[in-house]
Amino acid sequence: MKKSCLLFVLCIIAGTLTSRAQWSVGLEAGYNKNYLFTNSGFRAFTEYKPVEGFNIGIPVKYTLNNWLGIQADPQFICKSNRVERSDFFAGVYQKNTNSYIQLPLMAHFTFGGQKLKGFFNVGGYAAYWTASHIKGTQLNIFPPPNDLPGNSQYKGIMDIFPGYSYDQKYDFDSRKDRRIELGVLAGAGVSYQLKPRYELFAEGRYYRALTDQQKNYMLNQIPRYNDTFVIQLGCMYHLGK
Repeated sequence: MKKSCLLFVLCIIAGTLTSRAQWSVGLEAGYNKNYLFTNSGFRAFTEYKPVEGFNIGIPVKYTLNNWLGIQADPQFICKSNRVERSDFFAGVYQKNTNSYIQLPLMAHFTFGGQKLKGFFNVGGYAAYWTASHIKGTQLNIFPPPNDLPGNSQYKGIMDIFPGYSYDQKYDFDSRKDRRIELGVLAGAGVSYQLKPRYELFAEGRYYRALTDQQKNYMLNQIPRYNDTFVIQLGCMYHLGK
């Protein structure tokens, strides 16, 4: 008897969810700022600075009822950073432009009225580091003799060792670079029901990597994690009836 009652209740719940379930697909694009979370204490006069980027994706949402859904956002996203030296080492820097293919998967919670609603997302993501480009200026510690300055009043190391600039594709090292990134995410935003099938939304989202950009290839290694803040706009199209 108890089993029959439990089965009956589960059938009612399943029927309710199915009757309100709906698929939606859309397009989103946004601006982001990526920080490299690491420790630079072992390198004097060195600072890791955030770099702006962008992301574009195709959100797919399965709405279970009027407050809960499941959403996946296949997307392309840039997660870049800049390493910069200061004081006597001013002028030495490197900008890393990193591209990822990323798949966030999250629970989508909705609240509010019929047209204007609030929502928040909680979940995780997996990403693949597809490409990287490096640009910067480094020291040339073996300059030609004629290039050495004759003035002894140096203001910085660039006056002693003239730097050289580079702008090139980064070649991944399979022993060093970890190209799979796993992490967690949280987001919040608002949506507006423009027409019965069209919904506009704006969202702020935070991605926190849980995996180091590097493999364990040396002793006393300092880990490096991506911290990414995103502001994005998009439109969803509701499928079905």
